Amino acid sequence: MRKLMILPGTCHALGGTLITLSLLIKGFEQYGVREEFCVLVHAGSITQKYLQDAGQGAYLKVIAAPTEPEFFRKALQWVKQQPRDYPLLLDNCLNRSLLFTLVAAAPWMRWSGRPIYHFFHDLALSYNRMGEVLRKLICKCLAPQAICNSQFTAECIRRRLISDIVGILYQPVNTERFNVRVSCALPAPLEPILKSGAKLILTPSRINQPKIVNDKNLRALIPVLVSLKASGHFYHSVVIGEDLSPGKIYSQELLQLAKDAGVEDRFTMLPPTFAIEDYYQHASVVLTLAPREPFGRTVVEALACGVPVIGSKSGGIGEILSNFAPEWMVDPEDAKAAAEAIVRVTTDANTTQILEKARNWVHSECSVTSYAKKMMQITGIALPENNQKELVQIS
Repeated sequence: MRKLMILPGTCHALGGTLITLSLLIKGFEQYGVREEFCVLVHAGSITQKYLQDAGQGAYLKVIAAPTEPEFFRKALQWVKQQPRDYPLLLDNCLNRSLLFTLVAAAPWMRWSGRPIYHFFHDLALSYNRMGEVLRKLICKCLAPQAICNSQFTAECIRRRLISDIVGILYQPVNTERFNVRVSCALPAPLEPILKSGAKLILTPSRINQPKIVNDKNLRALIPVLVSLKASGHFYHSVVIGEDLSPGKIYSQELLQLAKDAGVEDRFTMLPPTFAIEDYYQHASVVLTLAPREPFGRTVVEALACGVPVIGSKSGGIGEILSNFAPEWMVDPEDAKAAAEAIVRVTTDANTTQILEKARNWVHSECSVTSYAKKMMQITGIALPENNQKELVQIS
């Protein structure tokens, strides 16, 4: 029996890639696939804790190591000892800290004849020439079959790194968590905002360095608030996300920009939460203006919860919205257009009808079971015989 081995590119970050991995396991479970895969994780890592807390610890191969690069090296050595027909899925494994380990391992991995896949959850771009050269060298030597999370990501990867794109898998949404509910508890940090009478603009996002390749463009939120205030509309912007910068300097810069613009009383930053679905339920609109977002998990989560999304017309965000709400797409640098779109979407009677189309699209393209099925088909993992009929029915 073949077994799919999944090796994450990082085990120390809580983000969309980890959530997607957990949902992939959930999909495998729903199909009765339990012995046909394992996930290699760094002992004591966020990934290990998250998956164990999700009841998925039985599928983990835990490897102890003092550092993440050392874990990755040991994990590859463990893979080397497994039968050669066991496929290996490298899950976004082109982080800078892993490049030299992959360069050293690429020849024997290629010569082993083992089926190797690489899932690109982002554009795998580098900020320096050496990083770009190493990524191209690894992809040339390893020659993995590429899986991408959007057409936007695939186009970038195909131009620069790998021409063999074997699948586009939109990231799954757990509709048991993210759905339209009649009511839910109001998160305490939102109480004073909603009691003030303001409409809530929600932006779940990592707080990262501005002007980088995958800039979340959070600075663009400030002029949007300024435009809304100038036109007499009362909206409050809430950013929820992790800031790993020293002293949280990126968050401090955003708060200072809001103060300088005179909208500090309409701008709030909150730490990440595991109960983000409760925040969606109380939002009037989600605003996400990242110009080069590879996919946009917050977009599909919000839509599943029945919340309209104003988003960038470029990248993976625009790719999603173009399927059912092109009128919700804006130039990520056009604050006035974004502000007008927010007012329109929160007052237009047609929004309810568009949201119904959006939810149907999410259920069709981002379901946990269809995601797992596509992954099994791509990597050649067989469905247990007693579930073959179920696979046909779900198809």
